[in-house]
Amino acid sequence: MPLIVNEAKALIRYFLFWLIICFTDRLVFIFSFYEKIGISNWIDVFRIYFHGLALDFSTASYICALPFLVYCTLSFFKNPPSIRKILGIYTGILLFVFFAVSFVNINIYREWGDKISKRAIDAFWASPSGAVASAEATPVFIPLLAIALGVGGGYYLYRQMFKNVHLYNIKGLVPNFSKLLIGAFILFTFIRGGYGPATLNPSKAYFTDHSFYNHAAVNTHWALLSDYFSGSNLSKNPYYFYKEKEEIQQILQPVFQNEPDSALWVLQTKRPNIVLVILESFVGNLVKSLGGEEGVTPQMEKLIADGILFDQVYAAADRSDKGIIGTMSGFPAQGPESIIKHITKHENMPAIGQELDSIGYSTSFYHGGQSEFYNFKSYMLTHGISRVVDISNFSIHAERTSWGVYDHLVFQKMLKDLKKEPTPFFSTIFTLINHEPFRLNGTYKFGDDTNANKFRSTAHYTDSIVYDFISQAKNQPWYENTLFIFIADHGHRLPADKWDLSQPQRFHIPLLFYGDVIKKQYRGKVFHRIGGQTDLAHTLLRQLDLPTNRYHWSKDLFNTTTTPVTFYNSKDAFGIITPEQVVSFDNVGKSLNYLQNKDFPMAKTDSLLNIAKAFYQGVYQDFLRY
Repeated sequence: MPLIVNEAKALIRYFLFWLIICFTDRLVFIFSFYEKIGISNWIDVFRIYFHGLALDFSTASYICALPFLVYCTLSFFKNPPSIRKILGIYTGILLFVFFAVSFVNINIYREWGDKISKRAIDAFWASPSGAVASAEATPVFIPLLAIALGVGGGYYLYRQMFKNVHLYNIKGLVPNFSKLLIGAFILFTFIRGGYGPATLNPSKAYFTDHSFYNHAAVNTHWALLSDYFSGSNLSKNPYYFYKEKEEIQQILQPVFQNEPDSALWVLQTKRPNIVLVILESFVGNLVKSLGGEEGVTPQMEKLIADGILFDQVYAAADRSDKGIIGTMSGFPAQGPESIIKHITKHENMPAIGQELDSIGYSTSFYHGGQSEFYNFKSYMLTHGISRVVDISNFSIHAERTSWGVYDHLVFQKMLKDLKKEPTPFFSTIFTLINHEPFRLNGTYKFGDDTNANKFRSTAHYTDSIVYDFISQAKNQPWYENTLFIFIADHGHRLPADKWDLSQPQRFHIPLLFYGDVIKKQYRGKVFHRIGGQTDLAHTLLRQLDLPTNRYHWSKDLFNTTTTPVTFYNSKDAFGIITPEQVVSFDNVGKSLNYLQNKDFPMAKTDSLLNIAKAFYQGVYQDFLRY
């Protein structure tokens, strides 16, 4: 009996060691975002740990499986070799990987609102320099020191726990084979999470409508591995709610119906020059006219006074790759996927540039960074954009930051090029300075003591150089016949730092039409109709009297009978916005994670949720079809 106890002690202690490491990861994560829970709510912390136990047990079992199988195999030898050194190396390597993922995850969650995933790692490989630039918002020595402390402390704990453990206690073929079977059965049970019809998945840890609590309960490392090995998103629709396509069409019909004769015509010409300015991270909280802070973007307010503002527009998603597609192709976000990453798919999509190129517009795209990032270059060139200008078109001595050349230099080049551009032209510029790490070579208008103030400062810089661009454009002969459109690629957690990805404020962005080409009676007008970033395509093409039938996810915001509804999407959740209600659904936990109006009849809320489910099932089906 003592021999069996000693033998079991090795597996149990190694399992408990990794369970403690999993608990430590969660504790560090909770502590890093303690303001989301509050120090006094220790019962909530207990609930988070309790509901995360199944995934923690599974993670520890996965880690224990390989050394257990190796140990059991060596046990069959008459004089088995020592395994302590091998186990020590294995433990040390895994501790480094474990804590590296843990502390990278904290920075990703702070900026994205999502935990580390395949999507985040793919973004790193797509642009390592960009990922490093984003990480610069947090001093690099902090995560490095934390990783060192985690690995050092973890390894010390491992040595202490295994100091008095004796190995190879059981002798004989049958006892060792029994040990292998029993141990494998226990580990497999924990790995699978039991023997029910469904295998273990992240929703097992979900227990509340509080998104952060659910995210904290999900084991970071288990979810990351699951993301990699759960199967391709290119063959299965994660939004499968309805069996028949006709049912989806019936549910969505009220969303896209309107009276064509009710459209407003706000332009003085059907063939203006068009300058589309896509503003990096220009969340509504930066603009006073959108209910945001006063004084951050004063020049935008001047443009709003003479333009047409849509003050209830929301981004399709939370990242630039999806924002570009939403803006220029009118195609909604696809949750765990991004169509721009797949050239063979995005080549088959429609886009504004194609329509304008087909009727003789000169077309161009400007960006101070690498246009290859997220396949922006391939997307532009395959969608009617004949000329792409990026960082490679500037001198190596040009003033730049982590992401690329400063925006004011890109605007200057754009102005210079447009002097020679045949008219009519369609030219797009995508800014970059208002992005982590929010770095300026000049003065920080609001200081650089916090990331929020850095963000305000880079937004103020963007605001200033956009206004300078407009001021200089007014001196050009093409100005009088030019429509300027300003829209953000997505929202941001800053400067308020209080909205998570389940809440619509995180996605609230400006949409502004500006220029002398707008009829005088519409200048200074504010449209309060709820709409989305994806609605720009239909809205603009309708003003130009061009076909819109290929943009069936886009609506005309200048039509007074357009349904006031829009949708927003993140990796794991999606929401619907109407004047009466906003509801967000977590597609992992299969539960509501945000309800704006709790007094709204639940039957009507369920009806809205069904519309959102049908919407994203249809969107993702189109993504698979492309």
